Amino acid sequence: VPQAVHQGMKTFKEEQLYEKLLSPDETRKLFHPAISKPTLDSYAEKGYIQKHYLGGLTWYKYSEVMAALKTLKRYRQSKHK
Repeated sequence: VPQAVHQGMKTFKEEQLYEKLLSPDETRKLFHPAISKPTLDSYAEKGYIQKHYLGGLTWYKYSEVMAALKTLKRYRQSKHK
């Protein structure tokens, strides 16, 4: 039973991370190499990433950034090991 509880907590934490809101600076650093603010704004304008507004600030959803990383050819993970 403790293992099941541990697994449930791990899944819950992963879901929380997936929907975490990131600042523009945090978002830019997820790209390797890190992208500039104008590039981030361009990706939002082109629809790769959606901007979210809360408290007069701009935020990005972690899950949407991860999806953009998979969509943008330049940032796709190499399948070669």
